[in-house]
Amino acid sequence: MSEQPRELGTLSRRCMLKRSAAILVGGAAGAGLGVYAATPAATELPASAPPLPWKWVKLDPLEVGRRAYRNYPVKGGCGSATYLAFLSMLKEKVGYPYTTLPDMMMIHAGSGYAGHGTLCGALGGTSLIINLVTYDGKSQIFKQLIDRLFWWYAEQEFPTDRFDDISSMPGQIRVKAMSPLCHTSVSKWTLAAGAEVTSKAKIERCSKVAGEVAYTTTLALNEYFAGKWVPPVWKPSKAIEHCLECHGPDNMEQTTEGMNNQQGHMECLLCHGDHTK
Repeated sequence: MSEQPRELGTLSRRCMLKRSAAILVGGAAGAGLGVYAATPAATELPASAPPLPWKWVKLDPLEVGRRAYRNYPVKGGCGSATYLAFLSMLKEKVGYPYTTLPDMMMIHAGSGYAGHGTLCGALGGTSLIINLVTYDGKSQIFKQLIDRLFWWYAEQEFPTDRFDDISSMPGQIRVKAMSPLCHTSVSKWTLAAGAEVTSKAKIERCSKVAGEVAYTTTLALNEYFAGKWVPPVWKPSKAIEHCLECHGPDNMEQTTEGMNNQQGHMECLLCHGDHTK
């Protein structure tokens, strides 16, 4: 008789400990489930991006240009310089959906895309914005705006003096870009200026280029949304008219007589010799 209560007491204590442990484990699990269920990421799906085009509002061209100019040396080069100039202002003026875009989306475009010297990153960052605000799946206006921008760039003597009032190097030598390619645009300038591509002078030059691209694009977009922009018709220069007569200006939208075996609006003789002479 004396042993039975001891066993019952021992069993009772063991059962109580097991039950207590089970309650504690179950409570902890329940608490964990409660926290997980309360986490928005577990219950809410991210909002989908709105369809294009996104809203454009009239912007101050000089302010966009100044932001691009200032961005260049501190934001990873020309691609981020122009992209962030537009993005920062559109976030301020419009808000959503521009607030959903990451700041460093175009950093890869610096120095002609990852240093490869292809398309000038300032044009790449700007083209992204043009597409965001004009692409509607119906018209070709986004192509016309971008094509005209590249055409203008190739004909431009960079750097302009537009930002000389805030520049530490005003009055820099100006050289015609000849091409939307970073390699051509930069190399022609450095050779004429006697500067290295890592020099402060070249960085200042490209800061001004980014500013000018952003400024000019803002003017065009303001005009377009005000109904005042007239799509230009590309014409080859006198020097390459005879090239296109044979090879044809394949612009992916229309066919022409001739071989039609080249694509683009760049100057042929920049890279090719004139084989007709």
